[in-house]
Amino acid sequence: MKAIYTLFILLIPFISLSQISATTEKGEKVVLKEDGTWQYIDEIKTDISGSGIWEVKYFVDDFGDPTNKGYIASDILSGTFSNSATSNSDLLAYFIISDSSSVAIKLFEYGSNAVKAYSTDYYVIKIKNSFGTTYNMNGVIYKGGDRLHIDDSYKKNHTSDMHKILINGGQITMVIKEKEYSLTSYKLSFNADGYKNVFKTLFK
Repeated sequence: MKAIYTLFILLIPFISLSQISATTEKGEKVVLKEDGTWQYIDEIKTDISGSGIWEVKYFVDDFGDPTNKGYIASDILSGTFSNSATSNSDLLAYFIISDSSSVAIKLFEYGSNAVKAYSTDYYVIKIKNSFGTTYNMNGVIYKGGDRLHIDDSYKKNHTSDMHKILINGGQITMVIKEKEYSLTSYKLSFNADGYKNVFKTLFK
């Protein structure tokens, strides 16, 4: 909850007798409550139970036994990719997230060919959420790796901006393009509902 006296608003029509929808000077949608507090509409819409496409899993040791090191994995996601040789071909992908400072995703062209970096490759990533807000981010696949790390900052106690987008839930669309002299691009759409719950479970 947040004190209302710090907020300058433009009132828009009632959504109920006890709550008023409003827009801040920055264009953020909020709900004003009878007790003098307010809350972002995005936060209200993302109070969702369950885990959706997300699951907390645990790495295993050399014997195949689970360790106490966990990560978040998504279901297999479907999308498309294009390059100089093909257009809108099948793409499969899944997230594998083991820390709070970056989000990693694995991409599979034609559903089976893992995207790898023989030298470190850089990407630009455009993201749109279900509220129509768009974001621009950077990504990297390190030399010899097969995971695209999004918003990879590794700042102490830093929560990746991509985590924040996923925590808000709703329908997410991502367009991923190689930075340097490439026609390669990847497109994915998925519903992020439930991520907030698994994120809290793993990262407290």
